[in-house]
Amino acid sequence: MFFTENFNENNDDLLIQEALEGNKQSLEKLIKTHQDYVYNVALRLFLDPNDALDATQEVLIKVITHLNTFNGQSQFRTWLYRIVFNHFVNSPERKMEKIFIQFDRTITDFTNVEDSLDQSEIEEVRILCTTAMLMCLSREQRLLYIIGEVFRADHTIGAALFEITPANYRVKLHRAKVDLMTFVTGKCGIINPKNACRCPKKTKIMVEQEIIDKDNLRFNTSFTYKVSEIVKQKREALSDEIQLKLQYLFADSPFQIKNELDKLINDVVK
Repeated sequence: MFFTENFNENNDDLLIQEALEGNKQSLEKLIKTHQDYVYNVALRLFLDPNDALDATQEVLIKVITHLNTFNGQSQFRTWLYRIVFNHFVNSPERKMEKIFIQFDRTITDFTNVEDSLDQSEIEEVRILCTTAMLMCLSREQRLLYIIGEVFRADHTIGAALFEITPANYRVKLHRAKVDLMTFVTGKCGIINPKNACRCPKKTKIMVEQEIIDKDNLRFNTSFTYKVSEIVKQKREALSDEIQLKLQYLFADSPFQIKNELDKLINDVVK
């Protein structure tokens, strides 16, 4: 798995050596190995597919143009994601970050649900709504949660990526989990059945407001796998049922592939 200690770095090392010697095919292959993970982190961080694509393109170009500064003192994956995290944390405020307050205010505004809703629309809302809940966290907390809980990074790997000690990483991740749980348990009917929010009800509102268009889905599209299928789930027992439900919700979301990134990389390395 990509974010575990078992990830094979040997392929990266060979591709880096060849890329630095001028082999464009190796450079292209190196970047394509990582681009989908970077995009899926960006999508969960910024929520909007266009913003996520822009941020991914920006940071991949930065990685390509600074590859000659990689000195091999750390794993390439660690070096790359330090650049990714620094760029994402310090990038300008994105669209969905600006409108989160409105989302929070309307999330409990419901009317009676109709039976005519399309299942693909309901699934789109479930993914959108679940991901939007992360907006209650700071950017750093979102990144911690995405890497630690969604993609199930080992604590040692997570600590290296964030350049902190494993103990500090665990403390920060725990704080992000608690903050998210506090927010979600007061909103989501999947997590807490006492809440009024249900995906079909929310879908009706979003369809009426033209936020959701089944002919132009943004989240429930362009994927072959879900995160749960590419992440080797850890087997430790989770005593907190709510945290277990949260973990499942985020793992049951699409791992998206963006063909636009292939074109970008092809154009850049020419």
